[in-house]
Amino acid sequence: MVKHSKEVNLMVKKKKVFDLYEKLSQLSDKRRGQGKRHPVKLVVIIVILGIMNGYDGYRAIGDFTIKNKDELILIFNPKKNRLPSFSTIRRVMGMVDFDELCRIFEEWAKNNIIIKEKEWISLDGKSISGTFPEEAHKFVNLVSLFCVEKKQVFSVGKVDEKSNEIPKVQELIEKCPVKKVVFRADAMHCQTKTVEAVLKKESFYVLQVKENQKFLFRKVKFIAENLPAISSDITKEKNRGRLEKREVTVHKESLDLKHYGWKEVKFIVKVKRTVEHKNGKISEETAYFITNLDEKASFFNKGIRDHWKIENSLHFVKDVTFNEDGLKIRSGSAPQNMALLRSFVLNIFRQNGYLMIKQTTRLLAGRIELMFSLLR
Repeated sequence: MVKHSKEVNLMVKKKKVFDLYEKLSQLSDKRRGQGKRHPVKLVVIIVILGIMNGYDGYRAIGDFTIKNKDELILIFNPKKNRLPSFSTIRRVMGMVDFDELCRIFEEWAKNNIIIKEKEWISLDGKSISGTFPEEAHKFVNLVSLFCVEKKQVFSVGKVDEKSNEIPKVQELIEKCPVKKVVFRADAMHCQTKTVEAVLKKESFYVLQVKENQKFLFRKVKFIAENLPAISSDITKEKNRGRLEKREVTVHKESLDLKHYGWKEVKFIVKVKRTVEHKNGKISEETAYFITNLDEKASFFNKGIRDHWKIENSLHFVKDVTFNEDGLKIRSGSAPQNMALLRSFVLNIFRQNGYLMIKQTTRLLAGRIELMFSLLR
C-alpha cells in the first residue's frame, strides 16, 4: 500500500516537471547520429536540477547525476538506464542553440510571471568574467530584462562581440510581451531609439541623463536646478552605519526637448543623495532623469532606488551563490546557456517563495522529489 502511494505521488510530480521537459524537446540536436545516446532535453533538465541543488560546473553536475542516479533513472527512464556523464553534459551545453533556449525561457516567463501596469522593469548587462580571462573585450556579455518587484528575469539577450548593450536592450524592449510598464535603464541607454522602442510598447521610460548626451544634460540640469518642483519627496534611512538622505523632485519639461528627437518627454526627475558615513564624512551626488510618466516624486524615489536590485538580487547572487564568474566555462554556447539556466533557477525559487537562495540550495540537497515539486 505504501509503495503504491509513493508511485502515485511520484507520477504526479513527474507530470509537473514533464510540462517543462517536453518544452525542452524543441531544442535542436546538432550532434552526429552515433553521438545521440542521451536526448538534449534530458541533459538540460539535469543541469537545471543540478543548479537547484547547488552544483555548478560540469564535473559537479556529473557528480550530482551519479549521486542521484537511481531516482533520476526512475523518473526519466533513459535508454539502458544510462545517464549522461559530465563530458556529455559539457558537449551538449556547448552546442545547444542559445536563441532556442531563450525562446523556451521567455515562454515560461510569460506564462508564470504576472506583471502589473506601471511595474518597474530594469535593464542591465553583466559580463561573465570566467569566459575569456586573457581578453577582457571577449567576455560573454548578457543583458537581462528584470522584474524589480518580483526579482525575476523576464528575458535575456547576448550582446554581439562587435556591438554593445544598446541595440540588445532595444531588442529586448521590442520583444517584451507586456505593455504599460516602466522601463528603467542607465545613462548608456539614454538614446532616442530606446525611447522610440518603449513608446512602441505603449509603455513608460525613466532614463538617467549624463554628459554622454551633453546637449540634453545641459537642458535637463537647467530645468531641475532653476524651475520650481511640482512634486517632492524626502526619505531617510540608516544602513550599515551610514545615514542616507534622498531628496527627489519632479519638474515639468519646458524646453521642447521633443523637437530634438526626445519624444514625449514630459518631466525631469532630480535625485539628490546625501550620505553621512561612520567617520563623519558627508558625500553628495545628484542624478537627473527624463520620463514620459506622470507620477508623484515618491513613486520615482522608490522605483529609481529599486533599480539596483538587478545588481543585488540577480548579478550578485549569480556570482556569489552560483559562482558564475569563477567557472571556466568557455566552449561554444555553453557560457550563455549555463547563465540563462541559472536565471531560470532563480525564477523557480522566487516563484515558489524561496528568497534565501543559498539556504534553498542547502534545503534541496538530495531531495529530488522536492525539486520536482517546484518545477510546475
